[in-house]
Amino acid sequence: MKNKLTLALGSVATLAGATSGVAQDSSPLFKVGSVDVRPHAAYSLMYDDNIFLEHKAKAAGRGNPGRDHDFVHIITPGLRLNAGDVGQRQSAYFDANYQVAISRFMDNDGANAYDQNASVELGGKLNRFSLAAKQTLVQSSDANVANLAANGRVRRKTWVTNIDTDYEISDKTSASLDLAQTIGDYRGVAFSDSADRTASLWFDYQFLPKVKAGVGGTVGYLQLDGNAASHNPNSAYYQGKLRLDWQATEKINIAANGGYEFRNIQDASANDPSMFVFGLNATWKAAERTSVQLGANRGRVASNALGGALNTQTAFTANLRQGLAENLTLTLEGGYSIAEYETSAALLNTPAGIRAGIRDDRYYFVKPALGYRFAERAQASVFYQYRRNESTAVGNGNDFLNNQLGLEVSYRF
Repeated sequence: MKNKLTLALGSVATLAGATSGVAQDSSPLFKVGSVDVRPHAAYSLMYDDNIFLEHKAKAAGRGNPGRDHDFVHIITPGLRLNAGDVGQRQSAYFDANYQVAISRFMDNDGANAYDQNASVELGGKLNRFSLAAKQTLVQSSDANVANLAANGRVRRKTWVTNIDTDYEISDKTSASLDLAQTIGDYRGVAFSDSADRTASLWFDYQFLPKVKAGVGGTVGYLQLDGNAASHNPNSAYYQGKLRLDWQATEKINIAANGGYEFRNIQDASANDPSMFVFGLNATWKAAERTSVQLGANRGRVASNALGGALNTQTAFTANLRQGLAENLTLTLEGGYSIAEYETSAALLNTPAGIRAGIRDDRYYFVKPALGYRFAERAQASVFYQYRRNESTAVGNGNDFLNNQLGLEVSYRF
C-alpha cells in the first residue's frame, strides 16, 4: 500500500511523474469541443550505483562491492485532458491524465519495467456547496524505502479514491466531509495487500482575515491480507484533531494539524496502541526568485513488507528553490524519516519470522538539481541524489547507501 503519509522520499518515481503537471497558462495542442488536449513526454538517463538498494557491506569483488549499478533509461509519454475551471476549481471542471513510464536497464535486463500512472478528477461549486472527486492509479516497480522497507524492486499498484465536500454555513464557518480509500496490490508472496478507508468530518471558523482554525475527527479501518494465525494488524482507529491555516504575511503561509489517535487491533492477543499524530506544511516566498518549503508529519500505517507489524512513521522534508537567471533554476531537496516497526500482537505470540524483522529504520536523502527552460514548453535538468538508510535489523540487513546522477529532458503542451 502506498502510505497515507506519502514518505516515498527521493524515489525514481518522481522522474516518471515529472511531466504530469502541465502549465495552464499555455495553449493546448488542440481542442475537442471544450476539452483541452495536452500531450507531454519526458526522457531521462540516470546512473544508479545501487538499483536494488542492497546491503552496503555485502561481499566484495566488483567495482561497487555488493551493489548492482547500472545506467537506466526512462521514457515517459503521456496525455492530459481537461475542461472547465481547472485552475481555480470554483466552478465545474474535469481533469484527466495518463502516462506510461518505460524503464530500460543497460546491464540488468531483468529489472526492465513498464509502469503507468492515471488520474481522473472532477468537481465544482454550486452556491455554498463544493465537491471534488478523484481517482488515481500508480503502478510502480522501483526500489522504495517507505512502502517496501527497501526490499529491492517490487511491482505494485496503488489505487487511491478521494471524495471531498465542503459547505459554507456562514461567511466565517464551514463544514467538510472527506472520504478516502487506499488499496495496495503487491506482487510476491512476501508482501501483504492492504486497504485503508477513512471518513473525516471538519468544522472550520475564520477567526481573523488571515487565520482559519478547525476541529475534526477521523474514523478509519485498516485491513491486510492474512488470517489470525499470521497476526496481521487489521484495525479500526479513531482520531481527534485540531488544524490551523495561517497566512502570516504575504510571503509566509503555515498549515498545521495535530491530535491523538486510538487504534483497536482486531487480534485477541494484541496491545491496542495510541499516539500523537501531526502534520505541518510551511511555505516562504523569500524573494521573487527564492522560495522555501518545509514539511513534517507523523502517523501509523501498515507495513506491506512485514505483514504482522505496524509502522510508526515520522518524516521531515525541506525544499529550496532559487532562480539563478531568467530560465535557470537551482533546487535543493532533503529529508529525514524514522520508521519504527512494532508487532501488532504481544511479542511472544508473534511468529518467529516476523519477530526477527522488527526494527527501526532511519533514512535520509539530499538532492540538488539544476533546471533550464530553453523554450516555452521544453526544459532540461540535471540532478544528483544521495540516499542512505541505517537500520537496527538483525545483521544490519536493511542498511544501504545509494548515489544517483541523472539528466532529464521534457516537453509539454
